[in-house]
Amino acid sequence: MTGWSVTPMAPYSLSRTIGAFSRFPAERVDRVTASGFRRAFATDGGVVLLEASQAEDPQLSAPVSIEVVSADDFADVDHAIGQLHRQLAIDEPIADVHATLDSSPDLWPLTGALAGLRRTIDPTPFEGLVSSILAQLISIAGAAVVRGRFVEAFGQFVSHDGEEYWTFPAPESLGGVSRDRLASLGMTGNKTKAILAVAEACKRGELSLEQLDRESDQAIATHLVAMPGIGPWTAEWFLVNVMGRMSVVPAGDLGIRRSTGLWMMGGRMPTQAEVRELYEPFGERRAYIAYFILSAERFQLQP
Repeated sequence: MTGWSVTPMAPYSLSRTIGAFSRFPAERVDRVTASGFRRAFATDGGVVLLEASQAEDPQLSAPVSIEVVSADDFADVDHAIGQLHRQLAIDEPIADVHATLDSSPDLWPLTGALAGLRRTIDPTPFEGLVSSILAQLISIAGAAVVRGRFVEAFGQFVSHDGEEYWTFPAPESLGGVSRDRLASLGMTGNKTKAILAVAEACKRGELSLEQLDRESDQAIATHLVAMPGIGPWTAEWFLVNVMGRMSVVPAGDLGIRRSTGLWMMGGRMPTQAEVRELYEPFGERRAYIAYFILSAERFQLQP
């Protein structure tokens, strides 16, 4: 296998960062393995299967190794590596987040327990929006099941060592697909309409990362909520999950409200307004603080 060694912005823990992907057996795209993390990417010239791994290091500064497990003859390997690099937030600085947590009388235990954790980023706007739409008004586990069906219906796969690795579908894969076909995968009518609308917008170039990077949070949110089936919750998660806008906290998310109440309000469920007020002092990194608090439950941490 061809490989690269990438020096992360320490402290960086690949195992903690990818831990969220291992929660659901239905996951088809983001695969946690015994040696690290594998994901297949569809490029213009074919499919690339990559693996990321990191040696154990108490200082959390060990290089992240990225290896090409397999690639079609004309696949754009560099593009796939760039997407994986971005997804795993290898270059994302974290020292300021740790300093903020350390200075908080309530949140300081999270620094040591979650050292090296990063907020993963969805590789494409289409994947981020579809994943958020599928998660509307349903449990995370239920959304993972429907997402898995969607991936198997419209994605591409590559086999390696007896395992199948799937790419997330491209917008073009939904050309000519009916709402009834999507509904057969377990989606509601509103979700089928929204996903097809997102696919068309992506094909028209309205949701390219290059274009969106130049727009403000408000401009992006306004554009998204004008589309069918997309409200403020989905738009705010898009800003965080896809655009990496870490000044945005989806204050209406029940998970964020519950975890924020547990760690910052003595267990009382805050209102959306209270969530926004609580995170306001954390400035441009408030979404990262919220992510650490939200992740505490997954790591079985209590205040």
